[in-house]
Amino acid sequence: MFRKSAVTALLAGVLAVSGIPAMALDSGWVTTEGARMRLVVDPEPDPSGITRGALEIDLDEGWKTYWIDPGASGIPPQIDFSPSTGIELEALRLPAPIRVDDGYSVWAGYKQPVSFALEMKRDGAADLKAKVFLGLCEKICVPFQTEFNIEIPAPADITGTDVKAKVAVEKAFSALPRNVTENFDVLSARSDEDNRTITVDVKVPEGSEDQAAIFVYGAGGWLFGTPEPVISNDDTLRFAVPIEGRPKSAADDAELDIVVTLGQQSIEKSVLLETN
Repeated sequence: MFRKSAVTALLAGVLAVSGIPAMALDSGWVTTEGARMRLVVDPEPDPSGITRGALEIDLDEGWKTYWIDPGASGIPPQIDFSPSTGIELEALRLPAPIRVDDGYSVWAGYKQPVSFALEMKRDGAADLKAKVFLGLCEKICVPFQTEFNIEIPAPADITGTDVKAKVAVEKAFSALPRNVTENFDVLSARSDEDNRTITVDVKVPEGSEDQAAIFVYGAGGWLFGTPEPVISNDDTLRFAVPIEGRPKSAADDAELDIVVTLGQQSIEKSVLLETN
């Protein structure tokens, strides 16, 4: 976490060195009932050539928004880059959600301010136009729909550093689930014979079995219900996940993204769905 004093000092140092104002690649806040949101872009590509950004969602107290597969109720976030010129969205990456039973439904999402991480690909200057749609709920649910527009200079034309943008983007990426480790991993995902349930095996550190929760997402039309633990064997847990919806032409080698949480810790792994 960056302290405000450290950020201020770093910004002052950069401006003193560059001698020019830092670029502000920030869409500005758009506000609606229950929340406000903005898009921030770090114009300097990372070593792999990816331009990174953050969609910051500042929720009012008592309001919530949803994960990419919220469950039986809820509206997943949608981002459309098709109006853009010179830039494409490679990946939308979300921090680990929480699962809440509010008495009306069980959903996966967020009850605190949250940032979604964006990975984008471009070759030069770009005109980023992003259409964003979120579901927001308190006692009522309201759609939050807007369009952000940011002009991004070509990497060769970048003459300053927007430290505030870098900090906002780094914060979004640092909150993402980590890679798997030897004792914290997703082992497999397998569908049952009638294709109504998938079984997910995960490995967790010894003694933490009671804290584990999983979240499953499949692109293209997969929808999943609430996972239920069915077996605990030493450091291996097995979850049964109801299939609520599936693509009409679901492939045998469908890829699922699985997030496992242990309190404040989380991992994410893409696995192929095995069939019986």
